[in-house]
Amino acid sequence: MKHLPILFFALLLFSCGEKTGEVVNDSANTDSVVTKSATGWKELTESWNASLNLRNASIMKSFYADSVLYYGDHLTSDEVVHRQQEYFRMNPDYVQKIVEYIDEIQQPDGSWLIKITKQVTANGKTADYPASIVYGNVGGIWKIVAESDDITDLNKAKNMQAQYAPVKTTLEGLIEENTTFTPVAGTDPKSDARVPYYVIWSKHSLDVVATAEQEKKGILTEENVERIQLIGSEEQIKKMLNHKVRVTGTLDHATGSDHYTKVLLNVELIEEVL
Repeated sequence: MKHLPILFFALLLFSCGEKTGEVVNDSANTDSVVTKSATGWKELTESWNASLNLRNASIMKSFYADSVLYYGDHLTSDEVVHRQQEYFRMNPDYVQKIVEYIDEIQQPDGSWLIKITKQVTANGKTADYPASIVYGNVGGIWKIVAESDDITDLNKAKNMQAQYAPVKTTLEGLIEENTTFTPVAGTDPKSDARVPYYVIWSKHSLDVVATAEQEKKGILTEENVERIQLIGSEEQIKKMLNHKVRVTGTLDHATGSDHYTKVLLNVELIEEVL
């Protein structure tokens, strides 16, 4: 399996799309959805699972639609694969297998919800997670349009309450480098300067609540915040790239052109979480 070519997965993806169902026009009602019997979801899901264990970016991306609701976040397929690869780097012992197929449910829009139990080994620990994948018909091929698991959904539902400075906040999460581009005066747009910045993906979503006095100054309450730009010693922050960390500091609302997320964290202390 380790050396299977990408073509195998592409053919399997296509053949499963042929077997599992298709959306067609009905002569009596053009809005009706006609499906064949739902066979092949197990094979398609096993191939997706194998692609994760292979850790090949091109193969992994081939299973996802251009836009994916990925563990509560709306991401592109490239962003999904990037997040997966970051997780693999953090957990080199990662292995996933499907231990149970629970249900196959067709949704009103014609997509299929597949419920499974997956067993994940990472960071020396093995655990089972009730999970779900939704396949949508994209140009005649079934692609993953949504993915999550029950534990993540539960954690995301428990937003952490936070306040802006001067109150101090401590967050846990993953630090990664992001990039934006700034126009250079008098040059072609292709010459825009690359500007790196650093963010933490918070373990818990935040509701950052502004006081009445702060609201008078135009500082807004922000809900469901997960991605937060880090302000502080670049040297200190870069040492923790792609690591799980605990960061303490104060939160501010974005105000300048060099602020790339709605909420910023002024870093006072940063340490790795083992």
